[in-house]
Amino acid sequence: MIRNLIIGLIGLFLIAVALVGGVSWFAFRIYVPEDRCAVLIRKTGDRLPPGQLVATERGQKGIQMEVLGPGRHFRNPYSWDHELKPLTTIPAGDPSTWEWVHSLSERQRNELRAGKFKFEGKFPQIGVVTRKVGKEATAGQIIVKRESGITGILEEVLTPGTYKINPYVYDVKKHPAVVIPAGFVGVVTNLFGDQPARVSPGSSTARSGQTPETPGDSTEAESVSYVRPLAKPGERGTLRNVLQPGVYFINPKLQKVTLLEIGFNEYSQTKITESENLRISFPSDTGYLIRVGVTVIWGIHPQHAAEIINEYGNIDRVLDKVIGPQLRSICRNIGSTYSARDFIQGEKREMFQRALTEELQRICRAKNLEVLLALIREIEVHAPAGGQSGDEVTEDLKRTIQESFVANESRLTKVKQRDAAAVRATLEEERKKVEIARETITAETRVMVANILAEAEKSAAEISAQGQLEVATIQQEVAHLAAQRTEILGKARADVEKMKKESEAEGYRMLVDAFGSGHAYNLYTFAENFQPESIRLFFAGDGTFWTDLSRFEELGAARLLRPAPEPDSDALSAERTINAASRE
Repeated sequence: MIRNLIIGLIGLFLIAVALVGGVSWFAFRIYVPEDRCAVLIRKTGDRLPPGQLVATERGQKGIQMEVLGPGRHFRNPYSWDHELKPLTTIPAGDPSTWEWVHSLSERQRNELRAGKFKFEGKFPQIGVVTRKVGKEATAGQIIVKRESGITGILEEVLTPGTYKINPYVYDVKKHPAVVIPAGFVGVVTNLFGDQPARVSPGSSTARSGQTPETPGDSTEAESVSYVRPLAKPGERGTLRNVLQPGVYFINPKLQKVTLLEIGFNEYSQTKITESENLRISFPSDTGYLIRVGVTVIWGIHPQHAAEIINEYGNIDRVLDKVIGPQLRSICRNIGSTYSARDFIQGEKREMFQRALTEELQRICRAKNLEVLLALIREIEVHAPAGGQSGDEVTEDLKRTIQESFVANESRLTKVKQRDAAAVRATLEEERKKVEIARETITAETRVMVANILAEAEKSAAEISAQGQLEVATIQQEVAHLAAQRTEILGKARADVEKMKKESEAEGYRMLVDAFGSGHAYNLYTFAENFQPESIRLFFAGDGTFWTDLSRFEELGAARLLRPAPEPDSDALSAERTINAASRE
């Protein structure tokens, strides 16, 4: 009974859990898609103060600052409601679409120098965030920190990515990021901050201004203009440190970045068309009108980029206020000291170009500009009187100078020809001397070669005879040694043979001494060498003798080994019989 009750309670519990889960899944669930976020709205709680749209404190009724990201969330539908809002996406850009300087036209380059051109392409962007809900900002306070809770533009920016932003609390404006290409630097200007101290007239940051250009004006004007000094971190104005090539996420409401091309550039004052003639005109010291076309190669060092932008604003102003006026003024001041003839002759033109370059370098260096070269490209000389008569005078002057140059060159040519003829004669004389010396050396060489060959043959014959003599001498010595060898060998063989014979005789003598007598040795020798196979001796008594050769040896040996008895008549007769048989 209790068991059934427990099972029933468990079943009811599981059913209740299933019901609660189902109700929670369908009634409490808030589903947020992957490209959306959910702004929560509280339906119960304290009322908001008049004019307040978003709840800033816990428990207040209305739109909440909290935002739910993509996914599933569970909230009480009685107390909560929500609104789906799109996510804030800051694009990262596509570097393959960026347009750089090498692809710009001349017009675009001019706009870039004037600070009006913007690079094309899908560049990275940033999000400038403005807080709409929070504490009121003080008077003049526009940029605020994110953690301050004050309304206004946040100092921090949103870098490329996806964010869940409550549109009732924050407003996001997209701006392109700062992209500095290679060959450029970025000059940063703080738009907010403390005001830098004003520069006194005697300080080193004061710049000398320029007066209107006239032929008699000097390159340095006496009036003084004041330039705002470079700002320090936290101050308003241009900062000294520049940005190197790269991508930077800078708040455009807080700082301004000006692109400045570094390295050398070209600035020309030449004749482009008949209506657009930018050549510089000035009178010579003889009254002729001189018109020159000049090209200046100039540049900016990165360490002076901030000072250039701080003082002039952009490159066009540098050209309009410094290089252009100074170039015209220097050309007029220096060119008026040369005559018209000097501008036609090459040597004086080079002197004028060198003086122009040095003076322009000196002045521009004081203004943080670098000048590499001022090149004179076009020169026109016009007579003081205009019109056709003036052109005739100019042509006469050019013709006179040309004829003078031609005559001078003709004279120099004749002098060089005369010198060349003298040199050719000297060369021919020296060539003959060389041939004579060559023949002399050849004859002497032949004589020396013949003498050397004769001496060599004589030395060879002497060496050959001496060699034959030495060979004969050696052969004689060899023959003598061979004879001595034969004599020594013959004597040695004779001595050996003699010693052998003596040794044999000595051996026989010793054997005879060992056997006691020569007769005994003879018997031994006979017994040792005699080997009868069929002779047998039978002794049947006195007066009878038969021979058995097969036993004769044993009998002889036995007789030899037997002690010799006293000789008697019978023994002597037997010995004589044996000796006789052996002789037979």
